[in-house]
Formats: sequence, C-alpha cells, structure tokens
Amino acid sequence: MAGPAGAAAEEGGLEKAAAAVRAQVAQKPAGLEEMFDKSLFRQISLEGLAGVLSGLYEKNGAVKRLLLISSAPASGHYIFETSLGYRVPVAIGLNAESGKINNLFFGAAYHVNPALAAAASALAALPGRAGLLARRLDGGGETLEAVNEKEYFASGAAFKLYVLGAMLERKMPWDRVFTLKEEDRSLPAGGLGAWPAGAPLTAHTLAALMLSAGDNTAADVLVSGLGRRNIEGALTALGHSSPALLRPFLKTSEMFRLRADSQATLKYLNLPEGEKYAFLSSLSGTALPSAAFRQSPFGLDKIEWPSSPADLCRVMDYLRAREDRRALELLALNPGPVPAGSAFLYSGYRGASEPGVLSMTWLLKDKKHGWYCLSAAWNNKVEKLEEGRFFAIMRSALAALASPD
Repeated sequence: MAGPAGAAAEEGGLEKAAAAVRAQVAQKPAGLEEMFDKSLFRQISLEGLAGVLSGLYEKNGAVKRLLLISSAPASGHYIFETSLGYRVPVAIGLNAESGKINNLFFGAAYHVNPALAAAASALAALPGRAGLLARRLDGGGETLEAVNEKEYFASGAAFKLYVLGAMLERKMPWDRVFTLKEEDRSLPAGGLGAWPAGAPLTAHTLAALMLSAGDNTAADVLVSGLGRRNIEGALTALGHSSPALLRPFLKTSEMFRLRADSQATLKYLNLPEGEKYAFLSSLSGTALPSAAFRQSPFGLDKIEWPSSPADLCRVMDYLRAREDRRALELLALNPGPVPAGSAFLYSGYRGASEPGVLSMTWLLKDKKHGWYCLSAAWNNKVEKLEEGRFFAIMRSALAALASPD
C-alpha cells in the first residue's frame, strides 16, 4: 500500500508531487521508491537520490515555502525557500501514466537578500507589466533576485547596448570615420542632430555621445554604418533570446516617424518581414515629426526594441567578458544614479524613459564579490508611469546589491 507521498503522486497532482518532494528535503528521506517512477532510478540510484535530498537539507535547511514559477500539464518549475535563507530552483516532471515523478532537477541554491527581495516585490506590485533580474556574473553566475526576468518589455534606449556589442562583435575600429548624413538625423533636435551634414565622426566619438548623452543621432549613424543586418546577425552572440523580435532593427528616427503616423505604422506592421526593410528605407525621405510632437505609448509593444531583463544582463555580460577597455570606459561615462561613496568600483549604465516605458540596466563591479548585472523594466500602455516610484525601487535594489550580506 502506497504511503502518503506515493498517494499524492499517484493522483497526478503536480502541486501535491511538489509538496511531497518538499517534505523529502530532510535529514533522513523515506519512502522515495513509492513517489518516484522507476524510470528515474535508471538515472540515479535510490541511495543517491536520498543523498541529494539529505544534502540539500544539511546545506540549506528545511523547505519552509514552495513557490510555483511556471507549469505545464505534467511538469513545473518551482522555487524552494529554506529555513536558512536560501532559494533552490527545482524542476519536476510526472509520468503521464503512473502519475509518479520521473524527472527531478535541483538548481544551485542562492542566498536570499531581504532588501533585494523587498525591492523585487515592490516592482512586481507596480501597475502594468514589470520585470527585474539581479545576477552575479562571475564565478559561474548566480541569480540573486528575479521577477518576470524572461518576459519581453519595450526597453527604449537600452537597445544602444546592442549597438555597442555589435561594434565589438564586428571588430569595428574605434578610429573608423563616419559622415553625418541627413537621413541619420533624429530627435531631439539638439546634440549631434544639429551638426552640419558631412561632419566627420569617429566610431569612438559616436559611441561616446550615444552612451553618455543618449544621443539618438549618434546611435542612428552607427546603425547605418554597421548595417542593421549585421547588428541583427550579432544578436545571438550578444545574448538576445529571440533575435526575430528585433528584426528589422530600428533606428530611432524610424521609430519616431512610425509612431507619429498611425497609417504608416499599420502598413508597416502588416508587411511581411522581408518587405519591412524597404519600407523603412523609404521613410528617410519624410520629415521628422515637428517640435510639437509628443510621444505616446502607442506602438510600444510593436514599434520598439523588445528585450527581457535576462537579455539585457546577457549583453552586459558579453561586454564584461570581452574586456575591451574602451567599451567599458564608454559604458561608464554615464554610471547611472549610483549613490556617491557606494561600494561599486565600476558602474556602466543604460537607461530609458519615454511614455509607457522605463528601463534601467547596470553592469557593476564591487570590492568584494566581483561583477553584477541589475536590470529592470516597467511598461504600461494605459496609465502614466510614476518615474519617482520606479527610481526609488531601483535605488533600494542598488543599495541591497552594494551590501549583499
């Protein structure tokens, strides 16, 4: 006769199976052969499985809380929160016929930072859609806190990280000279957009303006110079999980023109992907919106550069791993709102603020634990975003990262 754990699994309830696994994270697991499918024991012995479960208990403590991350009919991903303050990622699968567990995986445990967890909870409570990822990058990597980190958000000017990454991936010389062309002028009207046509500019100067001042014209000159197809071809190496979402890779001037003209937007969105490139080229002959143009959240889920917090941390990790001194210097020209006297030795930053879109991504290095990425986004097509509220949450997340213990 099956015991309580076995009965729970036999009923086919994934939730009950997860609870049964939770109970077996103990000093002396018992009754394992009743709750696990025989196929699992072809991968690990009964004694070995018992050792894994008791080892988790000894290192991390008893599981005090079980959090469902995602589920399918016969599988689910969970977080086990333990009595010693750790979180353990867990994947569980069920045999459709027996209802018993035939797949079990434990990820690396990580310590919960209460202040960082509080910031993540505050972000998750914002109206609209929000996501966050705080991750240690070196030492094999470790997720410290995550909220919807794999979901895609309109990330605004964070796309410029992909432009910088493509420059490195394509091995563009920093002293390569570009010419400012009329079709690469963008909004706002000041900055490089006010320079005379034909002005010669190096790749280094353009990247510095793009990253330090958020200059959109500088970004568009680089997109034209690199070639949008080349940037698209680099996206996989730069860590984007779905490069197709960024095809065609928009210039900022194209985004402004499309968002200012709903008919052009509808025509563009209904074109096959291959025909969108020619349509975008044709836009360069139309005037930029007037100074009175005011953006709105219209099109932020279509006319944008969709990326997840996890994507943006991966491109930051790419930039870190390349160890290109000039690229890291340029990224740090604008360190973001890092508190004075903080524990960070290095802060590279790219943020975005436009109607319906807020995004902040840091590459950080501290004195004790090495390299981190902190990335968050907030989108809302209906209600106006409260910038002060978002910035306050991110300041608290930064402070938590600066003192993780």
